[in-house]
Amino acid sequence: MRFHVRFNTEQLALPMAKTAARQTPDVPVIDLFAGPGGLSEGFSRHHAFNGGAVRFSVKLSIEKEAPASRTLRLRAFVRQFEEGALPAAYYDYVRSTTAAQRKSRMETLRAFPEWEKAEEETWLAELGKVNFFELHTRIKAALNGEDCWVLLGGPPCQAYSVVGRSRRIGKGEELRRIKDPEELAAKIREREEAFFRDEKHTLYKEYLQIVALHQPPVFVMENVKGILSSKIRVAEAGGKSDEHFVFDQILKDLEAPWKALDSSKMPDGWEEFAPAEQRGYVIHSFVHAPDAQDGGYKRADYLIKSEDYGVPQERHRVILLGIRDDIDAVPSRLTPVEPTARTSISDVIGGLPELRSGRSGRTDHKTRTDTEDTADRWQRAIRESVADGMLAEVDDDIRGVMRRVLDRTETSLTRGAPFAAAIITEPAYGNESLRRWLLDERLGGVLQHETRNHMDSDFARYLYVAAYGQVNKESPKLRHFPDSLLPKHENAKTPEGRRIFHDRFRVQIAHQPASTITSHIRKDGHYFIHYDPAQCRSLTVREAARVQTFPDNYLFEGNRTEQYEQVGNAVPPFLAVQLAAVVDEVIQTILGMAGRTTPAPEVEGAV
Repeated sequence: MRFHVRFNTEQLALPMAKTAARQTPDVPVIDLFAGPGGLSEGFSRHHAFNGGAVRFSVKLSIEKEAPASRTLRLRAFVRQFEEGALPAAYYDYVRSTTAAQRKSRMETLRAFPEWEKAEEETWLAELGKVNFFELHTRIKAALNGEDCWVLLGGPPCQAYSVVGRSRRIGKGEELRRIKDPEELAAKIREREEAFFRDEKHTLYKEYLQIVALHQPPVFVMENVKGILSSKIRVAEAGGKSDEHFVFDQILKDLEAPWKALDSSKMPDGWEEFAPAEQRGYVIHSFVHAPDAQDGGYKRADYLIKSEDYGVPQERHRVILLGIRDDIDAVPSRLTPVEPTARTSISDVIGGLPELRSGRSGRTDHKTRTDTEDTADRWQRAIRESVADGMLAEVDDDIRGVMRRVLDRTETSLTRGAPFAAAIITEPAYGNESLRRWLLDERLGGVLQHETRNHMDSDFARYLYVAAYGQVNKESPKLRHFPDSLLPKHENAKTPEGRRIFHDRFRVQIAHQPASTITSHIRKDGHYFIHYDPAQCRSLTVREAARVQTFPDNYLFEGNRTEQYEQVGNAVPPFLAVQLAAVVDEVIQTILGMAGRTTPAPEVEGAV
C-alpha cells in the first residue's frame, strides 16, 4: 500500500474532534544531537496540532551542552501534559525574574511525578565520547521492545558550513600577506588537511552506527546547506588522492549502514546489540518526487527552503527522510505556500513590545566612557554617535528617517525583562496556523524579551542600516556606508582601502522573511539588526525564537549568550511539525503491515 498525500501548511490545525474518539498509537522517538529540541517539539506536538493518526512520544533526547540539556528537560516536563493543561507551577517558573524566584519555583516543579519522567528522557552526553555500551543500552531501554519508532537528529555541522570552510581554508589576512606562490600553496594545503581531518566531518558516523545497530523503520537527519558542496580528500589507487563530495558518501553510507561500519573498531561484545537482520534504507526528499526514470534524487532535491513552508526566515537546510528497505511506502511531500503568502519577520515580531537597546558605555572595543543607561542617556548617545556632516553623506529619504529618530525629545522605551506582563497584540498573519502555534494566552506576557548592550559608536551604524532598509527594502553592504560610519576593524578595509566583509552589519527587512538565524547571533548582533530605526538594536532572544517558530511558552535555560546559541542552532519547530505529518503517513503504512489498524489519512490519491 502506498500513500501519496499532499500536505498544506494552511491546514495544520485540524479539529481535535476528529481524533478524540479513536485509539491513537504511541510511536517512540529518539532525538540525537538534540540542541534545545526543535525537531522533537514539532514531532511531539504533531498529534494535538495536526490531528495526526499517531502520537510521537519522545523517549530519549541526547545533547552534550548543559544549558541546552536543561532546556530539553524543561520541555520534556511540558510534554507530559495534554495541550492546554500545563500546571500553574510551570507558568510561575517561566515568569521568574530573579535567580531566587527561579530556584524556589524549580523545587516546586521537581515535586511533580512528571519531572522524574522528564529527567529520564533527557541525557547530557556527547556522542563519540560516551561509553558504547551505556549509549546503546539506554537507547534499547528507551524503546522498551517497540519495533515501530523514529530516529531524529543532525550531527554538528560547523565543518560543512560554507562560512566555516571559507574561514578556515579561504584567504584570510594571514594568507594575503604571503607573496611567494609556493609558500602560499603549501599554507593552503596545510589548512585543507587540517580541515578535512576535523572530527565534525565524521560525527555523522555516530548517527550511522545507531541506524545500523537499532534499525529504526524511519529516520530524519538534518544538516546545513553547505554539506551539499563540501568535499573531502580520499585516497585513490596508486597513492593518489582526489576530492569527493561528502554528501554522496553520506547517502551511500545511510543506504547501506552495515557496509559503511567497520565492526573491527567496535568494542568486544558489540554483537549484543546487533539486529537479527541487517537492512538498508531508501533515502527520500521531503520536498521533491524521485526521478520518473531512475527513481533517484539529485543532491539539491534534499534542500528545504523554510520560507516556502510558512517559516519566517530564509533558512535553507538539507533534511533526509530514511525509510528502511523492507517497508513499501512512498512518502508524501510538503506543499509550499504561495510566494505572496510567505510569512515575514514583522508578522511574527511586530506585535511584541518595542524596546530600546542598552549602553555598554564603550565608544570602541578598547575605550569605555560613562555607563549611565537611562532612556534619556541612550537617546543622547545615539545623537552623539552621528558624526558632524554624516547626514549630508546619505540620500534624502534615508536622512529623513534618521532625522525623525534624532529629533525626538523623549522616549518611553524600556530594555525589556526576563518576563514582562503584556497583552500581546498580533498583526494580521498570512499564516493563521503559525499564529496558533506560537501563542499561549495563559502566559500573560512575553518571555526573554530583553535587549543587550551595544557600543555607543555602533548606534549610528544601527540607525543608518535600519533607515536604509526601510527606504530601500534591502540591507546595505559595507560599500554603501558613508566613510564616517565604517567600523574601525581590520576586516572593514584592506591596506589599499578596499572595503571587505560586506555584510558586517545586516538589518532585517520588515515585510520579508528574516535572514537565517544562526548561532552567530550569540556574539554582537550585527547580523540581526531590528528593522525599526527608532529601536536602534539587535533582536532579542524571544524575537529570534519567534523567527525560529518556537512557541511563546518555550523557555531557554542558561545565560543570554547560551540562549541565543540554542535558538540559532535549532530546527524550526513549525517546519518539524510538518515533517512529522509526512512521517505519520509512513508509520501508518508500517502499522498496517504489522496487522494493526489505524484510520487512513486523507489523501489526494492512493496507489
